[in-house]
Amino acid sequence: MYRKTNNTGAFKDLSEPMQLRHVKHVAQKYGIDLEEIGVRIERDESLINSGYFGEANPKYANKGRIHLFPDAFESEEELARTIYHEKAHLEQFQKHGYDKVIKDRKKYEVEVDELEEKYFKKRLAKNEMAE
Repeated sequence: MYRKTNNTGAFKDLSEPMQLRHVKHVAQKYGIDLEEIGVRIERDESLINSGYFGEANPKYANKGRIHLFPDAFESEEELARTIYHEKAHLEQFQKHGYDKVIKDRKKYEVEVDELEEKYFKKRLAKNEMAE
């Protein structure tokens, strides 16, 4: 069976393949558990260079679903950060409830930004020590 391995059309300049198997591979490589989390890749050309990388939607089965936009596929690290970031929002929705997180969106966005930076700094330090 033939499967595409590269992005085509308007997405051809993105360095990371916009494929679910690649998203799962990157998540696993960076230690991000996507168990029971749905992933949807939004192949909408109008989202290229929009500055939006993804969103979390808790209103799907199990633990919710993350949506990944084209800008998330600019690099492997950006994809990993976006996966981590949106998963953290799903966890906020589970812990605090959808209405509370949406009402205090700025507060919860700052919290996730801080968690993301801490996670990736720790990961980078760990990788440098292994070298």
